[in-house]
Amino acid sequence: MEFGILGPLRVSSGDGVLDLGAPAQRTLLAVLLTGPGTPISDDRLIDELWGDVPPPSARHLLRVYVSRLRALLLESSDGRRIVRDGAGYALRVEPGELDAERFEAAIEEARPLVDRDPEAADRILATAMRLWRGSPFVDLPDPPPAVREHAAHLERLRVDALGTWMDVRLRLGRHRALVPELADLVEQHPYDEALHAQLMFALYRCGRQAEALETARRLEDRLREDLGIDPSPEIRDLYRDILLQAPHLSLEPPEPPGNLPSRLTSFVGRARELREVTDLLDESRLVTLTGPGGIGKTRLALEVARQQRSRFPGGTWWVDLATVTEPDTVLDQVAGALGVAPMPGPALLEAVARALGRRSALLLIDNCEHVAAAVADLVNELLRATTGPRVLATSRVPLRVEGERLWPVPPLSLPLDVSPTAELARSDAVQLFVERGRTVNPRFALDAGNAAAVGEVCRRLDGLSLAIEMAAARLSVLSPTEIARHLDDRFALLEMTSVGRPTRHRTMEAAIDASHALLSERDQAMFERLAVFVGPFDLEAAGTVGLAHGASPDQTLAAVAALVDASMLTPERDRDETRYRLLETLREYGLARLRRRGVEDEVRQGHAEHYLDLAARAAEVLGTPDVAPWMTRIALDYAEVRQAIGWSLAHEPRAVTLRAAPALREFWIRRGDAREAGRWTALMLQGDLAGVPAGLLSEVHGAASYGALPANELPTALSFADEAVRLSREGDSTQALLSGLWTRASVALALGDFDAIRRDSLEALEICDWNHDRWGRAGPLSNLGFAALFSGGQLAEARARFEEALPLFQDLGNRSLVVTVLGPLSETVLRQGDLPAAERYAMEAIEVASGTGWEASALVQYGMTLAKRGDLQAADTAAARGLRIALNAGLENWFRMALRHLAQTAAMRGRLEDAAALLGASRRNMPAYGLDPAVYGPLEEQCRDGLGVAQFEALAQQGAALTHAQLLDLVDAPADATSADAPSSPLASRGPGAPGRTGASQAGLTREQIAALDEIDARQRLDGARSRPKD
Repeated sequence: MEFGILGPLRVSSGDGVLDLGAPAQRTLLAVLLTGPGTPISDDRLIDELWGDVPPPSARHLLRVYVSRLRALLLESSDGRRIVRDGAGYALRVEPGELDAERFEAAIEEARPLVDRDPEAADRILATAMRLWRGSPFVDLPDPPPAVREHAAHLERLRVDALGTWMDVRLRLGRHRALVPELADLVEQHPYDEALHAQLMFALYRCGRQAEALETARRLEDRLREDLGIDPSPEIRDLYRDILLQAPHLSLEPPEPPGNLPSRLTSFVGRARELREVTDLLDESRLVTLTGPGGIGKTRLALEVARQQRSRFPGGTWWVDLATVTEPDTVLDQVAGALGVAPMPGPALLEAVARALGRRSALLLIDNCEHVAAAVADLVNELLRATTGPRVLATSRVPLRVEGERLWPVPPLSLPLDVSPTAELARSDAVQLFVERGRTVNPRFALDAGNAAAVGEVCRRLDGLSLAIEMAAARLSVLSPTEIARHLDDRFALLEMTSVGRPTRHRTMEAAIDASHALLSERDQAMFERLAVFVGPFDLEAAGTVGLAHGASPDQTLAAVAALVDASMLTPERDRDETRYRLLETLREYGLARLRRRGVEDEVRQGHAEHYLDLAARAAEVLGTPDVAPWMTRIALDYAEVRQAIGWSLAHEPRAVTLRAAPALREFWIRRGDAREAGRWTALMLQGDLAGVPAGLLSEVHGAASYGALPANELPTALSFADEAVRLSREGDSTQALLSGLWTRASVALALGDFDAIRRDSLEALEICDWNHDRWGRAGPLSNLGFAALFSGGQLAEARARFEEALPLFQDLGNRSLVVTVLGPLSETVLRQGDLPAAERYAMEAIEVASGTGWEASALVQYGMTLAKRGDLQAADTAAARGLRIALNAGLENWFRMALRHLAQTAAMRGRLEDAAALLGASRRNMPAYGLDPAVYGPLEEQCRDGLGVAQFEALAQQGAALTHAQLLDLVDAPADATSADAPSSPLASRGPGAPGRTGASQAGLTREQIAALDEIDARQRLDGARSRPKD
């Protein structure tokens, strides 16, 4: 495990960077990291977290944060990290795990080497400075005193270390590269005389005597005007020596030899990649950069060589093998680059080895893939015969030389889908597009109008630098939006005919052709077949779809390994599982070849068969704990499952497609994804259903009912549920009947028909008892709990039912239904007056539901417990987050429940106008069980008394007419005022039809999603008007 405080607070393990949670939790970890291993008392931690006015629950919150951090760190370590020691807590950090400790250790290691071995000191200090990712704890918005003091201490160490490092580099004659760095440091530290002296010395050595003297004069003026002191004698002496050009100020040594080509265009981005490759060259004598054509291997290697020239006094030599066609001539190319005269046979290899010998040189061998075996033999011989040189190679395939360090070149960093323009501009891919675009269209600039299109182009081109340069070249005739549209036929778009550009880099298709040609016929065919995948896939799928049926695991592994080695397939590792994907541009290339060969439909049928079989196998264990890993697998492969269903619906009989329905119904419910359920079941029920088994049709109707239920389309949901039960009775699937009864009971709950809930749930329990189905009891038990809770507050019965159902759902690994029990169980015990238990159940529900739509219900319920405790700010934060998740997941019922909760807290704050509006909004589309008189009665009475009946009714009606987007605006209004200073309601300046986009944008919704929500709003208002009785 690694702890990082030299920059944003970060903790990482073998599984990646950890999510450290809420700001206060991060701050607690930061305080503990200021003194790892040292106990810090509870009182001091509370002071650090909340200052002079801690909340009443501070000690409880401290324990909660410690517990969460322990759980987080324990998941990724071999023992408890945060230990109780006396009256406080200490964080156990092993040696080498904290970047600040490694930094201080490196400084101590380098200090005695400054005079004795400056090269070694330089390497150590360079490694130390690379640990810095920014100012210490920079991501903490309001760090406590202990963190600020520790950050200041580390900054002082950094400045001292920088000064030492600058001295070392000046001794090594690297003054030319130091001038811009020192100039920046002097601006940051305007009174630091040592830094000014180093800048003066560096400028003088670069032949810039006048600027060196001016630097001294500026320092003198600044010290006298700002501090009232004179420069030190050392500065005055250096000024005099520079003025007199004293002999001991030696001039710049000659540049190391080499033949690196001059840059014709700028090098953009890749700061992290430059550091990592440089570090690898420190560790290994042979580093090979691999990756597909157009990823930027050559540009990166050349930039590393340019930046590291001073490290290799024996020279930096570039050998380009792009035009070499005969393996026997590879040695001749290397000899020519080094200036070794031609000679026959082994004598030439010996001469090249002598030329390199013990020299500290860098040999950059570029474009090795088509003569990889010859390059490997040569490099192996040279590294064994020499001690000084290092080799940096670029190749689409590994060289497979002993000691080789492979470094796959990643795509350029890409922006997120919804990045703002400023953040977009920081991505390497966008910077490259903009910079190359300006070479053909000098007026082009990234702005809010074109940023989304530029981001889309870069993402669809997978961050491939060559493809982005080719796309940017089209800015002379097309806008970014038009370029994005033309990417559907990208190979006609992506070409460039600049003079001097290699043939293989004149079109993107030619670049991929070169890689494709290196593959065997078997691997070519597999690559093309794998192009039907839309996302990552596992080894089994690669074999089933990419190779003929019956391929052994060994054959599959060998073929996949060949494609990975050839940089045509990208491995992605998550914990212990490796999955594979094709970059989109490679995928489009493979699909084009499939179509030309006329076998695309055959391959897509195999793809669909594989994933429909996967769902069918999952259906065999529905209703048992064995289904949980299958649901995880479907989640990983869901993009492929969707594609398989779509293709099968268009090309195969419904009976073939619908065998996936039982598992998909379970999957959609577990994810809380009502929109997906509604969309796909509507398509499944179209067309000819003859020959489809009744049990499968029952499952589809059950899923369709679930799809309609969260959107409050209750008549539709009930109709589908009735049909699901009818069909299941016709078939022979007990599982389908249990699912149908559970679904219909769920609809009855929304309708408030508690007799129907009990009838269907009791029948389901009888079936389970008859079949000895222990886990099947979970669903009907939970529904009976709902009936007891919401039909009259039979709290003891409700609690007993929920507590019996909960472990059964947990055994089944069904997170969604675990949450649907934990939430009402929390509400039940809250009504019984057991606030700690209510909080515990609600927090458990949030943890279980994380990443699914059901998190909405857990957050709303947690908000209720926080409100009961009196923490209204935290309660509103939880409910508002739940509201947004519900909106994105299509869970209309929990969107309205969140509004109801926010109405309660608004009233508790004295914001009665907002409370009335939210109350009215919550009633619309609220399921019957949510219209609890015990909640609405007192709340409406408080609003009527405070506002008057007329104003309350007007605001409630106005709230009921608001769109989803406008309701988000209302929720985003400040919520920390009391009745005395509450601002006027946002409704005062916004009519029911006024646009409200701010909240929708903050909810992370696209313009298309907002438009769809408004369409739903309009349709629901129209439906409501039609259903109202006429006067």
